[in-house]
Formats: sequence, structure tokens, C-alpha cells
Amino acid sequence: MKEKLVSVFTIGGLLLIIVAMCVYIGGIDERKAQDTSTAVPTTELTGSVNTPATAPNVPVTVPAVTSAPPVTEGTTAPDAATETTVPAPVQEEKTMPESTKEIIDKYTQLVNDFKEKKPAYKKKEYQALPEEFRNFGKGVNVILNIASNYMVSEEDCEELVRPAGFADIVWDMPVHNTEKGCVLTDYDAVSWAKCEDMGDGTYKISFSLKEEVNPQPTPADTLVPVSAHGAVMQPIATADLMKEIDNITGSLPGIALNDFALHNRDCEFICVYNPETDQVLSVTHHIVIDITADITLFSANINGSARLLNEMLIYDITW
Repeated sequence: MKEKLVSVFTIGGLLLIIVAMCVYIGGIDERKAQDTSTAVPTTELTGSVNTPATAPNVPVTVPAVTSAPPVTEGTTAPDAATETTVPAPVQEEKTMPESTKEIIDKYTQLVNDFKEKKPAYKKKEYQALPEEFRNFGKGVNVILNIASNYMVSEEDCEELVRPAGFADIVWDMPVHNTEKGCVLTDYDAVSWAKCEDMGDGTYKISFSLKEEVNPQPTPADTLVPVSAHGAVMQPIATADLMKEIDNITGSLPGIALNDFALHNRDCEFICVYNPETDQVLSVTHHIVIDITADITLFSANINGSARLLNEMLIYDITW
């Protein structure tokens, strides 16, 4: 009975390490940014975004046509057809991106412009481990609850207020340590993409990527993506995770982590923008990571899984 309890709690502990490190390592850059910003506690996120007012119609003044002077002998009346009129200005029609390439390119243009110009904005980020996706026994599920110590729940999430010109925006939003918000050029990696007219003067771009296992972040020095997810979000580097796990398992005889995988699937990336100004109004990342682990405990092989959700919201952008 004692050996069984050790098995359950050890495996749960190891999986907890994987889950907790996903959040911890991913939050290192977030904590760097928090050091120079203001956090305002809040309990409710309305989800509304600032919609810039539509530019008022500017009246076009057309010079009045005066009546023709009286015709005297030896003169001819001016030809009305030769009167000059001023044409009304033609407004450029805003086209909505339709193809996958057009949508991804537009998203890239918008979020890159947002990071480069650094307007003021607010941000929230929180995590969850849904119980319905915990594929372990009750003992391990109890252990997994401890992972909340490494996470920020939606209820406890603080609203971070970033001023205009916030220098650490390079750490606040992927791709980290760069002024790029997206460097995706592999359009075949896109699962689906769409752009919608929201009916209030704004467009909403949303897309998802095909599943990737252990996607790696984009190197900041080259900005050449090594994975599709790493071109849009900030995945956890496998080497960083393994280093922490090895530090733990190395001191536990008879225990080995044979394999683990982070399955990025069904992640959704959303950007609402004003098509008249091409300015971002909000950015949302719904991140879904299914974590699987295969562990040997003495002579027993045990495996299991859990799902990590991470929500990043950038909103109330003031240009």
C-alpha cells in the first residue's frame, strides 16, 4: 500500500513539475515586464474594446454657378457646358482580407505595428488545469491542484496597465525580446483563418494552427521561426523544461521520466482592429497545451496526461 501511494504521488509530482514549469518559465518574461508597470486589482473583465469614432462627413463646397450676363449685340452667351465644377473626393474602399495568406499577413502587419508604436494598453493573463482533462487517479488529481500555486486564476488575475511607450512590451507580448508580434510565413501550418465584419466599424481576425508537439520559440536574434506556434506565441523551450526536470529526477533513485510531450492544439489567435486606421483594438491568445508524460517507477511504467489553458488578453488600447 505504501509503494502504491509513493507511485501515485511521485508521478503526480513529476507531472506537476512539468505543468508548473510550463507556467513558471513562460512567466519569467512576464515578471520582468511587471517590474516596470502598474498592476490594478480587478475582479471583472468586460471584454469591451475601444472603438474609435467614425470620422465625420466633411461637406464638399462646390462653387456656385452665377447666372450668365446679359447678351449684348456683337457678343455671345457663355456656354454653360464649360463651367468648372469640383468633384467630390473619392473615399478609398477598405477591403477585408479573405484568403489564408491575406488574413495571416494582415494579422502580422497589425500586431507588428502595435508592438513597434507602443500605444497604451491593459493586459490580463491567467491559467487553468481543467479537471475533466486530468487523466490520472484521484491521488494525482489532488497533487495537480497544487499546481495552482504556480498559476494565476481568472478570479485572482490582476489588470496590468501599460503606459504609452512601454519599453518592456517586447517581453509583454510574443515574440519575446523583439518588436515583432508575429513572424509566421508558413501558411500551410494554418488550420483555419477568417476575418469578420463586426458591424460596428471593426473587423475581427481569428485563426488557429495545426497541432504541433513540443514547438520551440523563435530565436530573437534571427527571427527565423523554428515552429509555427513559436512564430505567433511563446512556447516553452524543451531544453529549459528538461533541465528543471532532470534536477529533480536525478536525486530520486528508481524514477525516470522516459518521455513527455507538450501538444499545442486548438490554440486560437484573435485581433480586433479598425479597418479605417489599421489600428489594433484588442489581441487575445487562447492557448491549449495537452501534456503527456511516461514515467518509470522502479519496474513499473505509468503514463498520464493533463491539459493546461493559458489566456492572454490585451485590450483598452489607446493610440
